[in-house]
This record gives sequence, C-alpha cells and structure tokens, in this order.
Amino acid sequence: MPPDSTNSSAPAPASHASSPTSVWRDLACVLAVTVIAAVVCMRLDVGELTYALTRRFERFQMDEYPPTLVVLALGLAWFAWRRYRESQRELLHRRVLEEQAEKLLADNRRLASESIGAQENERRHLARELHDELGQYLNAIALDAGRIRDLSVQGEPEVHRLSLAVMQSASTVYRQIGGMIRRLRPIGLDEFGLPSALEHCVESWRERLPQASFTLTVDGDFSDLADVLNITLYRLVQEGLTNVSKFARMSRVEIYLVRTADDPHAERERKQRDEIVVTMTDDGPGIDLTKPRAGLGLIGMRERVEAIGGEFHIASQPGSGFLFCARVPVQAGLPELNELSDPAELAKSAK
Repeated sequence: MPPDSTNSSAPAPASHASSPTSVWRDLACVLAVTVIAAVVCMRLDVGELTYALTRRFERFQMDEYPPTLVVLALGLAWFAWRRYRESQRELLHRRVLEEQAEKLLADNRRLASESIGAQENERRHLARELHDELGQYLNAIALDAGRIRDLSVQGEPEVHRLSLAVMQSASTVYRQIGGMIRRLRPIGLDEFGLPSALEHCVESWRERLPQASFTLTVDGDFSDLADVLNITLYRLVQEGLTNVSKFARMSRVEIYLVRTADDPHAERERKQRDEIVVTMTDDGPGIDLTKPRAGLGLIGMRERVEAIGGEFHIASQPGSGFLFCARVPVQAGLPELNELSDPAELAKSAK
C-alpha cells in the first residue's frame, strides 16, 4: 500500500551546459565531414556533373543557386549559434534560480529548526522554574500543614480537618505540576540521553494502558545528536503514543529507532547521508487516509520532521492498523558542512 507522504525536496537540477571539450569535438567532426565531402566532390567531378545537368535550364539561372545555398547555410549556422548562446544563458539563469531556491529552502529549514529550539529552550526554562520555585513552596506548605495537623490533634478538630485538606491540596497541585513538567521537557533527555527518555516515556504509557502491548527497539549511537533533533524524535514517539491512547488502546505497538552505521573512514559526503529512521506500528482499527482528518497531531509531526529536512510517511487502512515512518538526517540541527554556490558568481558567469 503506498504511503501518504509529503516530502521536502529541492528542485531538480538544471541540465549542465556543454563542456568546451564536447564543443570542440563536434566542431572537429563538422570540419572532418566537410573535408571528406570536398574530396569526394573532387574525385567525382561533382561540379562538372552539376553543370551538365543544369545547362539545359540556363533560363532559370540554376547555376547561380550554389552561392545562394552557401549564403543560406551560413545564415542557418549563424541562427543556430545565436540559439545555442541563448539556450546557454537560459540554462545558467535557471541554475542561478535553482541555487537561490536551494538557499531559501535551507534558510527556511534553519529558521524552523531555530524556532523549535527556542520553543524547547523556553519549555526547559519553564519546567525548571516550576520545579525549583513552585515545588519548593508546595513542599513548605505541606510541611507547615503537617505541623498544624500534629499540634491540633487534641485541641481543635476543625483546624485538624483543614490542615489535612491543605496537605491533600498541596499534594494534588504538586502531582499536577509534575505532569506539566514532564510534558514541557522529557524526563531524562538532558541527563541520560534519548534512548533512556524514550524508555521512560513508553514505560509511563504501559502504566496508563495496561491492555496494550508496547515494544521499543533502539539500534545505533544517539549520543552526538543536536538538541533539536533529540526533541523532534522524542515528540514523534510521544505524539504517536498519544494517538494510540485515543484510537488503539488495546493494540500491539512496536517502535523502532534506528541510526544508520557511521563509518569513521567514509568520505564527508557519505557521512552527510547518514540518517535516523523512526517507525511506529500498531494493529489497531486504522484510519481511512482518503478522508479528511480533523486532528492536528499528524500535521504537527509532519511539520516537525520536514522542518529539519526529513521525510514523513504514513500508511493505514480501516481494520489494518496504522504505521508512520520518519527519516531525518543525522546532521539536522548542526551547522551546515557544505555552503551552496554563490548565486552572484553564477550570475556573472551567465553574462
């Protein structure tokens, strides 16, 4: 079944102009054919044969046609040369535009990646503030309420009851803040890395959905990834598990996180093609991809992946489960290794 996919891809490169070597080779072929034709004409006395054949039509001035044909041939050669030059300029201009489009696309991806990074930094800061500030005060409130409870056991029953209510409220708020912190910033992602954070996330969903079966498989080294890539991969799995809780609460869920082998002796171009593949499947009821969907979860997942230059695919049919697969480059979020060609230089060469 072909997946429903939207890929971020660069424009197709323009055809390259003919190299100087091929131009001179073609010109040499033309000259060689001309010389061979001249030798054949001299051997066969083509001029005399032509004169003999056209002598009867002198009144039509047919003997004057060869110079006219020579002029026509030169004119056609000039016309062809003009069209050739124009096509070369058009190809170079198209290449300039494609390079500019490549640069704009790269800038757009960089800005989207920076936007995600800024959002996650703000979330990290907010989570830290919630934990350090509100958590501290809530603990203090709970301790004070416990002290009031102990002092009012024998004296004031109403005060004792209210102190217990304050302790219960403080404990409830503390649990709610803990949930907010976990949603704002994945637990263990900064300290223990992506695989541990994903294991913690899957484990929490095992507790929430005891009727579902979860399997997480991680293959490869994920220790040197950019923060924006780490958080993107985590959010993909997190959103996928949220969809499972909504539509496939009793299904078997399999999650695969694989990084392609990184050969330290490979060339730089080969390293740039290394990628990370995230796949999540379930055997739930599935969905009909031909019908419009009201939710924004899949759209957000696709936008996250495409913002860092990746590809996002989904596949599903009613009654046949659901699958999504994301492929992202390992270099996502890191400084670009290769600079695009300068469009100004290409424009100069097109003149």
